[in-house]
Amino acid sequence: MPEVGQLIKSRREAAGLSQKRLGNACGLSDSEIMKIEKGIRKKPNWENLCKIAQALEFHPFELLLAAGYISENDIHSSTQLHGLEKLSDKDMEYLQLLIDFMISRKSTDGISEGGL
Repeated sequence: MPEVGQLIKSRREAAGLSQKRLGNACGLSDSEIMKIEKGIRKKPNWENLCKIAQALEFHPFELLLAAGYISENDIHSSTQLHGLEKLSDKDMEYLQLLIDFMISRKSTDGISEGGL
């Protein structure tokens, strides 16, 4: 697993952002971003990591895992869905309705674990 600073740097560069633009996007100074990326800030504040992940449009668990705040055991299968952060509140409501429907259908129709 790459260090948290290297992970942030690679994601930031892939997004075409400078440290200053990333800092502005997540409410941090560019010097704070630089300290995190260079490993000067050994264990960055988890709230700042979440802001950075949101600004770079990926799940905060990836950064929290790289920083050592959580372990693989802390991540449940339900968090393995990718792209949820890109959905609107209305989209999430529809998704929850779909999940509720699938669960109710499964319990009433006796559908096996693996199928619909």
